[in-house]
Amino acid sequence: MTPAPLAADKQLLVIRVAMTAGVVTFLVVAWIVSSRSAAPMLTPDRVRILTTVMYAAVGLAAAGIMALRLRLASVSPAMRRSLSVVAWAVGEFAAIFGGVLLLLTGDWTLALPGALVFAMSLAAVRL
Repeated sequence: MTPAPLAADKQLLVIRVAMTAGVVTFLVVAWIVSSRSAAPMLTPDRVRILTTVMYAAVGLAAAGIMALRLRLASVSPAMRRSLSVVAWAVGEFAAIFGGVLLLLTGDWTLALPGALVFAMSLAAVRL
């Protein structure tokens, strides 16, 4: 038995708010920890490799979100709800990856692309 559409929309709102609160909290804590601690001990080569992987992951996440967005128009409401959560989770992955790089490198600019992709996932796939 599927929940009523109104109840399902409330569930999606709770999921979306929880994901957003988690990402914002993680990024703020990562920023505070990285700004108060000593510089991480990563070689420039490792930072370069991690940055390249991050940009590739963020690009793939953005492409995946847009592909899911295009697919949403032609599916049933139940599948639309499921794909919406998947799209938001892909955006959340990108933001968390950026936060991990912030913790590892101390460079806050590396968290921005992932945070922007997460914001894009929230804007592109609405309730």
